[in-house]
Amino acid sequence: MIVKRRGGMTEFIPSPQEKREGLVRDHSFNLIENLHHRLSRLEEELGLPLDEAEACTAFLDKMKQDETRNAAIHTSLITGNSSDS
Repeated sequence: MIVKRRGGMTEFIPSPQEKREGLVRDHSFNLIENLHHRLSRLEEELGLPLDEAEACTAFLDKMKQDETRNAAIHTSLITGNSSDS
């Protein structure tokens, strides 16, 4: 974090590394999900068992629910709302 102080004001600026990490974090789930869908289609076309693909789908759904819940908690903390989910 880069900190700039001017007068009585403090400005916090994300470093380039923090910006990259944020970008990767924001898009990594979508990349994993896209790869999973592609592999699932290949497995289906090749007639391979879909048990592991279905387990991965369930895992990705749980991850998505967790991320949605975490984002809601984060937003409520920022806005000061204390709604429990």
